[in-house]
Amino acid sequence: MNVPGGWDRKMLSEVVKEKISYGIVQAGPHITDGVPYIKSSDVRGKIDPEKLQKTSKDIHFKYRRSSVHPGDIVFSLRGNIGELAIVPDDLPEANLTQGTARISVSKDHNSYFHHYQLQTFPIISRINALSKGSTFKEISLEELRKIQVLCPPITEQRKIAKILSTWDEAIATTEHFLANSEQQKKALMQQLLIGKKRLPGFEGEWQSEKLGDLFKERKESGLSDYPLLSVTQDQGIIYRDDVGRKDTSSEDKSKYLKVCPGDIAYNTMRMWQGVSALSGLEGIVSPAYTVLKPSKLVDSRFAAYLFKLPPIIHLFFRHSQGLVSDTWNLKYNHFAKITVVVPRLEEQKAIATVISEQDKVIQALKKELVYFKSEKKALMQQLLTGKRRVKNEEEAEAITA
Repeated sequence: MNVPGGWDRKMLSEVVKEKISYGIVQAGPHITDGVPYIKSSDVRGKIDPEKLQKTSKDIHFKYRRSSVHPGDIVFSLRGNIGELAIVPDDLPEANLTQGTARISVSKDHNSYFHHYQLQTFPIISRINALSKGSTFKEISLEELRKIQVLCPPITEQRKIAKILSTWDEAIATTEHFLANSEQQKKALMQQLLIGKKRLPGFEGEWQSEKLGDLFKERKESGLSDYPLLSVTQDQGIIYRDDVGRKDTSSEDKSKYLKVCPGDIAYNTMRMWQGVSALSGLEGIVSPAYTVLKPSKLVDSRFAAYLFKLPPIIHLFFRHSQGLVSDTWNLKYNHFAKITVVVPRLEEQKAIATVISEQDKVIQALKKELVYFKSEKKALMQQLLTGKRRVKNEEEAEAITA
């Protein structure tokens, strides 16, 4: 680890104002008017004061040396080793349980700078290498104190921390918008797909239809030269090469089933869990799936959303066959007997279009979130190692823009 000009290399024990210490409070009893305590599982990048359990004030007074205050770094020593978080300003005091440690930096150092620094790959790798244990790993305070960190002057630490916190704010804002958009989609689905809310221009009663009248089973096989597809929960049906996992499919693809654009494929043994997706591709899928070809009575986009509704998934559960959950399956002949209530085709298409527009908003936000996280990660690697220097406020503003 090269030391940039004007920076120092120190052990973590040299940047704190008080000795890095263990949390010692035992979890419980949980009361409403006591003092919050932070356990290892609460340290996941951010501490939410509203989710913390509390213990009595007497216990807090007895074990006050395990308390933390705003600006302190809480570090997980066991289980989720290396996870850390800054104690927020709206948590004026709290205790730490065993398995956590307090890192309270001196006035010559910036908590947020070192909070970011301890998340960089070289330090995380070092922490993992120093962790002991076979089934339940833990890093000792002695080893944690020896971790070496690069320390620029305090003014540069503050500028770097400010830049990275700006990216954190952008990430948090995008995550908030994404959560709201996903909630809006859920509400739209619950209202539109069951006719609780109608789109302008549509009237008339919805009709009960057997799924076997809406979809026929596509059983075309022997197409080994077609591209292999994978059915995913979040991305729909995609090329198997894009999944990013080892290909465990059979070498013999002769029994694999053809899927066409507009078809819906579902996992025969997991349809009771809602594992189905609409295809925009042509290819083949494992015979562990059932492939549905839409009739002229149904819009497959509408049906794909309908199949994700909890009441419909419950119908799939009720019609699945098997003695235990590991063997439950919904073959086409049982799927075909299920009755659903649907509008006419034109209203189905209109509903699917409204929901798909919300999907586009969600996908755009997910893409933006990936970009922000990638940019922040790259900046961390550059700024926290001194490969890129921040000399003035104007330059800091440019990096955050």
